Amino acid sequence: MFTNAGYDVRGILLHPNFVSLVSAANEGGQAVSVFGLPIMANTYSSSVIPIILGVWFMSKVEPIADKISPKAVKFFTRPLLTILVSGIVLLVVLGPVGYIIADWIGTFFTTLNTYANWLVPTIIGAVLPFLVMTGTHHALTSIGINNRMTIGFDTFIYPGQLASNVAQGAAALALSLRTKDPTDKEMSWANGLTAVFGITEPVLFSVTIKHKTNMIAASIGGAVGGFFMGLLNVKNFSGGSPGLLTLPSYIGLDAPMSNFYLACIGAAIAFVVAFIVSFILNTPKKMNNQQEEISVQSQSKENEYQDEIINAPLKGKAIDLKDVNDPTFSQGIMGQGGAIIPEIGELYAPCDGKINTVFKTKHAITLTSNCGAEVIIHIGIDTVKLEGKYFDIKVKDGDVIKTGDILGTFDLNKIKEAGYDVVTPIIIANSSNYQKIGVAKGAITNGDHYIELKV
Repeated sequence: MFTNAGYDVRGILLHPNFVSLVSAANEGGQAVSVFGLPIMANTYSSSVIPIILGVWFMSKVEPIADKISPKAVKFFTRPLLTILVSGIVLLVVLGPVGYIIADWIGTFFTTLNTYANWLVPTIIGAVLPFLVMTGTHHALTSIGINNRMTIGFDTFIYPGQLASNVAQGAAALALSLRTKDPTDKEMSWANGLTAVFGITEPVLFSVTIKHKTNMIAASIGGAVGGFFMGLLNVKNFSGGSPGLLTLPSYIGLDAPMSNFYLACIGAAIAFVVAFIVSFILNTPKKMNNQQEEISVQSQSKENEYQDEIINAPLKGKAIDLKDVNDPTFSQGIMGQGGAIIPEIGELYAPCDGKINTVFKTKHAITLTSNCGAEVIIHIGIDTVKLEGKYFDIKVKDGDVIKTGDILGTFDLNKIKEAGYDVVTPIIIANSSNYQKIGVAKGAITNGDHYIELKV
């Protein structure tokens, strides 16, 4: 829904007829209007902010158009009303406002680039992992794109992200050489390589958050690498997922090759600094202490684990975890399990146990069964961005639950209308404690046997 709206908005602002109309108006000094409402004769081919505002407004208009459209002709009237209202508002109000905002942002960063070009890349290099944890890093992407569209290059967002991603991967690779735990070694090695090439979510959630030493190393390495590239005004010309594979995006048609070389050096500095810091902080003594602590905890819990059945917490369609459109879940980074596409926005306790954590954004719950299974229920994909809207969770941290207890409700239709996938992963976080994990597929009702665990 949201994505399709974005394509429509872009089509309005960049359609050849509109571009020709604007060009003719600028050349002839004529006014442009729609239904008598004046339109600023701006060219939007080099601005991304108007499109973002247009997509946002269209996402608000479409649910209203859906409600007032008769079912018999909804397939026709809903898109017609949405594009008519959104298009007029976009051309008359949001387009000009976005154009001005984009120009202000470009001017701001140009001025900042003159007086403190090192500041923003350094900050982004240090804090990006924390932004990715909450999904707020996506806001930076639009700023980077706007910089390239308005001033021709970006010296703030992408260089800082490049340093951070490479640093986080390097910290994980260093950990893989230190740790004796086979799971940590495999995770840190494989996901560390992925991070160095530009995708950090797997290593962030499987390694960096788990080991605070790696978070420290990634932040220090990212800050140093970002500072270097900011200080030397390294320019990014074409974006991409910041990592070693997108280093060619620092080659510009009119830019000297030294810009590319400096980007490579900045990435290397971030890698080396983060690797060394991680290698030092994860000393064998500290790693052994951690492993001994984990071993003691495992031994104390060894006899607690039992074969058990985790019931379905939702009514809907059970699908393979690998079919979830999020690599954090589909690749089993958080553990094995399954996913359910809910038909009803009601969440029930899948077993007897205790609530560990109810996320502040109410989109996820973790619990531990009386038999030792650690269960994560994550309602929807990226629904953390809703910040609790449309969710009503009826339990809190520490609550004791019985199978079938209502855990909460959520407005399924509102979440869908907001543009989010409602597929709900149900993960066994301590999957390594079980020899076999079987998951049911197809139509399922809350209370049905869903995940079978064998120790």
